[in-house]
Amino acid sequence: MAGGSDVRLGQTLILLVILSAAGGWNYHRNAVIEDAAPRPYRGYSDQELNQMISAYQDEVEIQMARYRNSSVAKKVAVRGGGLLDDRIDEFERVQRLSKKRKESAYQVTENQILVEQLATERLTRERNRPIYKMIFRRLTTF
Repeated sequence: MAGGSDVRLGQTLILLVILSAAGGWNYHRNAVIEDAAPRPYRGYSDQELNQMISAYQDEVEIQMARYRNSSVAKKVAVRGGGLLDDRIDEFERVQRLSKKRKESAYQVTENQILVEQLATERLTRERNRPIYKMIFRRLTTF
């Protein structure tokens, strides 16, 4: 009887060693992958991150309101003109308005992308808190 329990104890210890080694390897592999991921806002504190998110969200809202209320957002009415000079002037006017519209939309889009990146950084940080969640995820994620 004592010999059978010694064998089981030995098998259990071998299994624990194998599981520990596999978990350690998996933890290291996941840590390397996570550390290699681009996180441009990693160096900011939580408070700074939240302030930046708030500021960029406010800026996006202001830009969107400004865009909706501006003449740029409205449909461009093309004026007819009989002379070639009038048509060229009208073409240039429409081009300028189109360029302003594209620039406004680009600015809004850029700030929306920044808000999304900042929110992603905040979610990444929250996912790793408390620390045991990060450790367990790295140990068990394949």
